[in-house]
Amino acid sequence: MLVRRRVWFYRLAGERFAHAITFRIPMTAAKVKAALGQTVGIPAELWGRSA
Repeated sequence: MLVRRRVWFYRLAGERFAHAITFRIPMTAAKVKAALGQTVGIPAELWGRSA
């Protein structure tokens, strides 16, 4: 089952606190990881928030 969320939280390696990222359309975790990999880096942790 693919989970699609609009709001995702991620934490980069070495960081203590998580950051939130919001998309206009719901996205899967794989697409979020790819988008973050191109902008800020590969996240150490990634989890979605149900609206």
